[in-house]
Amino acid sequence: MLLSLFKPRAKRVSVTRLGQWDLDRPLLEWTRGEVWSVRDALEGALIVGATGSGKTSGSGAAMSRAMLEAGFGGLVLTAKADERALWQRYCAETGRSSDLLIFGPDHELRFNFLDDERTRGGAGAGLTENIVALFSIVLEVAERRSGGGGGREDDGYWRRALRQLLRNLVDLLIIAGRPISVPELYRLVVTAPVSLEQATSDDWKAESFCFKCLREADARAKSASQERDFELVADYFLLEFPGLSEKTRSVVVSTLTSTIDVLNRGVLRELFSTSTNVTPDQTADGRIILLDLPVKEYAEVGLIAQTIFKYAFQRAIERRDVTASPRPVFLWADEAQHFITSYDQGFQTTCRSARVATVLLTQNTPNVYAALGDGETGKSRADSLFGNLNTKIFHANGDHVTNEWASQLIGRTRQLFASGNSSHPTSLIDWGDAPQSSGGFSEAYEFEVQPSVFTRLRTGGPGNGGNVDAIIVRNGRVFPTTGKTWLRTTFRQG
Repeated sequence: MLLSLFKPRAKRVSVTRLGQWDLDRPLLEWTRGEVWSVRDALEGALIVGATGSGKTSGSGAAMSRAMLEAGFGGLVLTAKADERALWQRYCAETGRSSDLLIFGPDHELRFNFLDDERTRGGAGAGLTENIVALFSIVLEVAERRSGGGGGREDDGYWRRALRQLLRNLVDLLIIAGRPISVPELYRLVVTAPVSLEQATSDDWKAESFCFKCLREADARAKSASQERDFELVADYFLLEFPGLSEKTRSVVVSTLTSTIDVLNRGVLRELFSTSTNVTPDQTADGRIILLDLPVKEYAEVGLIAQTIFKYAFQRAIERRDVTASPRPVFLWADEAQHFITSYDQGFQTTCRSARVATVLLTQNTPNVYAALGDGETGKSRADSLFGNLNTKIFHANGDHVTNEWASQLIGRTRQLFASGNSSHPTSLIDWGDAPQSSGGFSEAYEFEVQPSVFTRLRTGGPGNGGNVDAIIVRNGRVFPTTGKTWLRTTFRQG
């Protein structure tokens, strides 16, 4: 019954006279007197709704325009081919067209993510382990896409062995003074010795790119730390690696080469292994970087490209000094289940202090459970991520798991139920008897908003006059006008 009393409409609020990056500056008015502020945005948002529910054109459009109008920088991930045009329109409508940078095969922007990690500023720049972590994320996405992802008892060994190989490849390039790129890593690994005999062979030394790098690294001036690292690298490539059993070595090498193969050719090689004229930290200056490699069009290529850029963005924005660079930025992902990785869970626990507004849109919660792995591990990771997205917006949905979860978030209240019955004579013999009736009341704790309510929300379109209904749930705080943690509102499609 309470739901029927609330049919307000969300709208964007005008710029106030508060400080430009004041955390209490309103961005969006859900209803009269109920606002979504910069502070709320930085606590993250999850928008859930079935295909055609109006989540993108309803709450998604309102929130994206609000952040653009406020001057946020941002990174936009794309799943569908029409998202570039959509964001171009949003930027034009909010006066931000000059800030929009489009990264994709048909554009001039390039990002050598490995060399950027090596040459960037900051105390952690050039650390081998940070570069190796980039590849671990790529491997995770590639395994998920191929239907792999673990389960074997010895998975831990193979992952450690792969990271060891990557660590030595990267260290060798750095100490040799060469740029780090996927093609260089590939050349190194395929020319490394495969036996102890080959490692001492003059023919191998004359032809091997790996040995050429070892020789260059040996000749270069090195710090004391690099001297110790080089000893480990040389021992690895001349003793340990060729001394592995053929089966073990081939598994480790093929895992690496099959993972980076897609980065070593075509579109991804051009985008990520040439030069750099755009970096994720430009979002802190107000740029909106749109990754124009929609997954529905580019499939695995688009997924890997956007995962790389997203991870680099997350690491870059976490490093910034918000006292010197206070502008909020957003991370926007429609069809977010495609782009979620295990790193997002930890990122969302700390990104508020880095002034990042994460907005994830998806059809239902099982999508995210599946993306983060089967079983309880994937579910616990997803639940942790959801728990740190404090604004949750639910649109029309037919998925019972999602609808029951939404009802559980809102919670149960003590409700009063009335019951009654009556009886009347049913035969000529009983006509003289008076009718009988009884009634009673009972109390029970029931969902304040039943799961079925989410199946009846309006989805926009001509039949609904362009109106999109949603129920907003906010963690830990109540809406002043209702005294509850949830609110029903209506968005105009746009």
